[in-house]
Amino acid sequence: MTERVAGSQGRRSVEDARATRARLLDLAGDLFAERGYLQTSIRDLANHAGVTSGAIYGHFRNKAELLAEAINARTAALLEADTMGLPRNSDYVETLTRQGTRAPKRRRLRALIVQGASAAQTDEETRTRLREEQRAHIDEWVAGFERDRERLGLDPALDIEAAVLFVWAAELGLGVLESVGIEPRTVKSWADVQNRFARSWQLPPDRKRATPKK
Repeated sequence: MTERVAGSQGRRSVEDARATRARLLDLAGDLFAERGYLQTSIRDLANHAGVTSGAIYGHFRNKAELLAEAINARTAALLEADTMGLPRNSDYVETLTRQGTRAPKRRRLRALIVQGASAAQTDEETRTRLREEQRAHIDEWVAGFERDRERLGLDPALDIEAAVLFVWAAELGLGVLESVGIEPRTVKSWADVQNRFARSWQLPPDRKRATPKK
């Protein structure tokens, strides 16, 4: 009986720790996006969370790790979760177009990454952690397209990594524009452009136009 109670308490302790970590990540993501990454200290986060700074360091090594984990969690929840579990024969054009229509839901994620990118210019630790976090997602997306290249009908000459980087650059570039008050007139028009770009992956390049004149 004692062992059963102890085991139950152990599981509850682990669950509580996971819940606290998730709450800190969510709160940190909001504060970094709204107030700025450099402007928000661990003490600020602790005050908002109602915990001590030491409690935060019990979950995260430093602020750079907290930023990377917050971005990772939101990317998984707002972007990757929407594509997981789709049928094996799912259409990537439809998927990318749908992601275009849902761009408004990722506004705070974009703001968070823009804040991190700004800090990465002057802080090597932030740059390293953010690069690792971004690289992990990019590599996973590239591997998925490479695996299904033939089924999706992608042009054999298409550099899939370049295509993925182009899509992600558009996403993050939108975040930069939003930070200064510029954005697409309608969600439909943004999704339409993404649809057109996605369909172009099946086309060979126009060598004549792509080759600069001597």
